[in-house]
Amino acid sequence: MVIKLLDNSIINKIAAGEVIERPASVVKELLENSFDSGADEIKIEIYDAGIKKIKISDNGSGMTKEDALISYKRHTTSKIANEEDLFSINTFDSSLGTFIEVEGGKLIKEEQIGCSNGTIIEVNDLFFNVPARKNFLKSNEIELSKIINIITKYALIKNDVSIKLIHNNKEILNSHKTNFLINNIIFVYGPEIAKDLINVNYEENGVIVKGYISKPVLTRADKSDQSLYVNKRYVKNNIISQAIYEAYKTLLFINRHPVFILEILIDPKEIDVNVHPAKTEIRIKKEELISGIIFNSIKNAFQNSNLIVSASLENETNHKSIKKYEFAKDKQSVLMVKDDSNYLSTNLYSEKSNFTKKKNIFENFYLLGQINKTYIIGENPEGLIVLDQHAAEERVNYEKFMNEKKSGAIKKQNLLTPRIIELTPVQYRAALNNKTFFESLGFNFDDFGNNSIKLTTIPEIFGRLKSTLLLDVINELVNLKGKIVDKEIEERIIRFACRASVKAGEELT
Repeated sequence: MVIKLLDNSIINKIAAGEVIERPASVVKELLENSFDSGADEIKIEIYDAGIKKIKISDNGSGMTKEDALISYKRHTTSKIANEEDLFSINTFDSSLGTFIEVEGGKLIKEEQIGCSNGTIIEVNDLFFNVPARKNFLKSNEIELSKIINIITKYALIKNDVSIKLIHNNKEILNSHKTNFLINNIIFVYGPEIAKDLINVNYEENGVIVKGYISKPVLTRADKSDQSLYVNKRYVKNNIISQAIYEAYKTLLFINRHPVFILEILIDPKEIDVNVHPAKTEIRIKKEELISGIIFNSIKNAFQNSNLIVSASLENETNHKSIKKYEFAKDKQSVLMVKDDSNYLSTNLYSEKSNFTKKKNIFENFYLLGQINKTYIIGENPEGLIVLDQHAAEERVNYEKFMNEKKSGAIKKQNLLTPRIIELTPVQYRAALNNKTFFESLGFNFDDFGNNSIKLTTIPEIFGRLKSTLLLDVINELVNLKGKIVDKEIEERIIRFACRASVKAGEELT
């Protein structure tokens, strides 16, 4: 691995150099360098969320004295020798070691020392020469969560590498080498999540798609548990994401997102990683072809898991679900039949009725029944009334919970058997750091160790609580960057009420 200074003709074609916005930017860059060196053991030590100190040690191929003396300079790399290499960038020894000390881009000290194979890089007092940038950093806890998040993303896919993270002399994360990706997933997400994942292993036109996707029963309120890799690099790409969501079409409730850990192996010449300095965004040359392959890989996984119902069975089931209801001729019925037999959305309305009228539509209301365990059907003298049972109970729960919150008397329910909820390292820290907030809403839990909590008490109104509800709220706290502000509490309560409401597919009693 020889490090070279690029000439100007190549430099001018490269996206602007990586801008160090926060400690996580440094950790990501150094971590990827360790991967490129062939290291299979990486240790990351940080102090004060990386602002005071970042130290990364690995057992990779290391650098020669000559490489070390040029490595800190701008526009030096071991991956690119000519312009053609920009479109084929891939992921990737003396008895004496070389020690160099650099301050503000200037070489301060250089000497030969004895050391083991690999590289040790230490960054102290980040932003000492650009103090203005330091003012834009968030709290230490938020900056630490960003570091944990990027390390977790790579700990998922790099099952042949052990990665240890230590913060202020306390171990935060320690992933071990394993032969199977699913073991890494269990390490990060826990066995409860892993059991609701489907294996993806698909190849078409020289493109390989492998990894795991969630069953439709396992979803999130946001996209935080989605990890996409191209040629072993964590990336983001709208074309690929859209293809995944298209494959899930009709299988997800509104505003719900699947969990996936997907790796795509493709000829490096078919993608352009030189789009963004952070190299997290890529451009695909044959977008339509790759999009189709991604779509096919997801559908193939669903089919192998018997999640796709045949058209004949679907039609028969849908027919039976609406056959038992007969409506007056002056009522119009619009049916939107989706791919899966469990999801039938029916919009029934009368020309005379208007749901925006400010009057009590439930006066003289007569309940007719329920359609496909999704909609409540009734009528009053003015016509037919159709209610989304989920939205209806959401509103009821919201009003009830807000009243309890304002009165300071939220009714609690003790769980007969405490529930152990396994979290990612980021979720775990968010839960413990906001424990008081959860208690104010009626959720009591204890630290159970190993990135898990023991839930003992929940608000009575959420008696049907599933662990995914608490996970959604924890993720919301992470996305809101850990801030607890009064004006944000009401929005979170609405989310609580929404997740605890009767879902489509539940039979009313």
